Amino acid sequence: MKKLTALILCLALTLSCIAALAETAEKTNMGTVNLNGAFEARCVLPEGYTMETTEMDNGGLLSTILSKDPAKPILMLSIMFDEMYAEVKKLNDLDDEAIAYIESTFTDEYEVEISYQETIHGTKLMVVKEANNAFADVYTIYEGYEFEFVLFPSVEGGAESLTDDQIQMVIEFLGNLDFIPVEE
Repeated sequence: MKKLTALILCLALTLSCIAALAETAEKTNMGTVNLNGAFEARCVLPEGYTMETTEMDNGGLLSTILSKDPAKPILMLSIMFDEMYAEVKKLNDLDDEAIAYIESTFTDEYEVEISYQETIHGTKLMVVKEANNAFADVYTIYEGYEFEFVLFPSVEGGAESLTDDQIQMVIEFLGNLDFIPVEE
């Protein structure tokens, strides 16, 4: 009986250590943007990527998410408050007509394929892929803010288009996107 108790205790301690290490690893590669002290947008960045955020004069934020490997694609995040969506909690809350309007802002300029994904926290993401894979765009709304993640091929890498795996990478990492109220 003592051996069984010791084995269970050992297993519990091992699992605690693994959980602590996983949590630490996740936090070391966490991208966080604070929006006017109201809430934070957080996601785990793809392996090897870092994020640098700049506040724009119009109150928006622009983040560049780059890999240490210059051949990897570049990701730009822009966040801008839009009065038209001031009362909108999430993209999920818009009706079909409003969604069609947003889609038209992409289809009027480019030949694109539009699909939808959802984060693990239930936020709807509009995924826009340009026909030649010259860029991919992931769009959502939260609390009146428009979030737009644009993925480009690296100029240094010599690629003129993105691969399907690169586009899938950005969709997967945005699957962790979470909006957290800032506690005072």
